[in-house]
Amino acid sequence: MDLSALESRISQDNSPVVAARAYLKERYNADSEAFRNGEDVRTLVRARANTVDRVLRLIWNRYPFAQSPDIALIAVGGYGRGELHPHSDIDLLILTRNGVEQAWQDDLTAFITLLWDLRLDIGHSVRSLEESISSAKDDITILTNLLETRTIAGPDNLRSELSERVYSDEVSTDRNYFIAKREEQQQRHQKYGDTEYNLEPNVKGSPGALRDIQTIGWITKRHFGLQNISDLTRFSILTEEEHQILLQGETFLWRLRYGLQLIADRNENRLLFDHQRALAQMLGYKD
Repeated sequence: MDLSALESRISQDNSPVVAARAYLKERYNADSEAFRNGEDVRTLVRARANTVDRVLRLIWNRYPFAQSPDIALIAVGGYGRGELHPHSDIDLLILTRNGVEQAWQDDLTAFITLLWDLRLDIGHSVRSLEESISSAKDDITILTNLLETRTIAGPDNLRSELSERVYSDEVSTDRNYFIAKREEQQQRHQKYGDTEYNLEPNVKGSPGALRDIQTIGWITKRHFGLQNISDLTRFSILTEEEHQILLQGETFLWRLRYGLQLIADRNENRLLFDHQRALAQMLGYKD
């Protein structure tokens, strides 16, 4: 389905679900085939995010509230970084300036219902700017999600205002944030036996896996206001060689995770024995 046909069907059909599902499935199959044929996983992870962006933006724009300067659809967390694996969680924030207006309520309910009907792993919250700041103060996970945001639809100045406050000491000092994330990391490592040598590792949560790389990114973003780990080379915290090693490790883990989710056909991050041989074959490894 080309983009003009997708836009026409989502904007004009009584229900856009059929067209949206068909497009998502088409892109999923194309990306899966590209992965099996050796396409760069970084290209595919970002392509998946772009595909979901396109569908959500078109559905959002069906509703009158989309014309308001006081409400926006924001991607947060990994999706906010522009990264989606085949079955990744898709975390959304419906951000308002001063709360949900009465005139929006029915349409917002309809929009959220449509998200469920897409059969994606979508998590959403609806918060005003002040509610978002209050939640970030109370919950380190919410704060972390709000460090990585993109506007999918609506005015970007709402997201910009939120980010400016999230990155300030109003919510948490960078020292307190570092301590909280360090404690979180230690607890997670203990959960996985505090060892990186595991016959069935979790490619996301185990020691030395993706979550640890992401933790480096979160802490440096909060402290330096950086958007990419690569920027640490400018501060002589990482050498270029160290950054390349980190990037190569992340890319390898992304390939494992992408292939694992294709094989399991769900949001699976555990490299179980049942999947190891099939994944090795998919990635071109031979006995």
